[in-house]
Amino acid sequence: MLSKEQMLGKYQILERLGSGGFGTVYLAEDRLLHRRVALKVPHHQTDEQGLLQEPRIMAGLKHPNIVELITVEKKDDTFFMVMEFVDGESLDRRIRKERALSPPVALEIAVDVASAIAFAHAQKVIHRDLRPANILLTSSGMAKVTDFGTSRVLATQDLFARTRIGSPPYMAPEHFRGRAVFQSDLWSLGITLYEMLTGTVPFYDADPVKIAQAFQNQPIVPPHLKNQAVPKPLSEVVMKALMVNLGDRYLSAQAMLEDLKRVREGLAKETRPLSSITAPGRMLPTPSAAGSQTQARLCRYCYRPLPRNAVSCPVCGEKN
Repeated sequence: MLSKEQMLGKYQILERLGSGGFGTVYLAEDRLLHRRVALKVPHHQTDEQGLLQEPRIMAGLKHPNIVELITVEKKDDTFFMVMEFVDGESLDRRIRKERALSPPVALEIAVDVASAIAFAHAQKVIHRDLRPANILLTSSGMAKVTDFGTSRVLATQDLFARTRIGSPPYMAPEHFRGRAVFQSDLWSLGITLYEMLTGTVPFYDADPVKIAQAFQNQPIVPPHLKNQAVPKPLSEVVMKALMVNLGDRYLSAQAMLEDLKRVREGLAKETRPLSSITAPGRMLPTPSAAGSQTQARLCRYCYRPLPRNAVSCPVCGEKN
């Protein structure tokens, strides 16, 4: 445990940011460069090869939505990782503060995280512990994935990662069986997006075995049925990521990312004012002539235009 104001080489400890199963993270100042960094200090300092596993994985993950590893150092017999300091908050803290996030905000965060995971998977890296506590939000709202301490490189000959390390409420059914694959990260992203939209995970129990059994035996209530503000297309993306059968789940992070982007583009188009959706060469009535009819009435689930006085959406069938 490092104390405030303590020097570790050229780094002055400012405060403790948090602690997990593998290490403690501190905010520190690089006294030579006058910049703030995050220092991750592993709890166990004896296994040199084990200490280098996470930084070696992170060294190849240069992406705007992944927290950057700057270097590794060893001072006073203490091994530590020097990482980019994200001046914001964790997604976990944001959810606890706001409960359910607005669908547009949740969607933007999901796009950022899916971009990071798609890049990591392209480098053959499976995260295995993707959850709100391991997603940091910058002051501008950008999401960055962190904590690759449980990650593994899946070489061509490796079909899956065999250990069950992870966080049970976010673990895929196959992960519980010690057979985590790249699609297991997509399940974890689906659970994370579900929690952003509803304020809760689908199933929680202090006993991880009961969580695994629930996923196998009980249907998950779609997000749009728990929160009426969630558009149905976004709810459908979540549910596809949470298919127990791997053949029914997204086959790749890139495929899930593309669907998330399509939902984002569709919602943006269908929530534009009518004045911006004119046919070529045709002018809509001015506001003074059209009165208050400047924006379509939209379905609260799929954001499609609703006929006047319609009770149910003709597209998705949901009542409004």
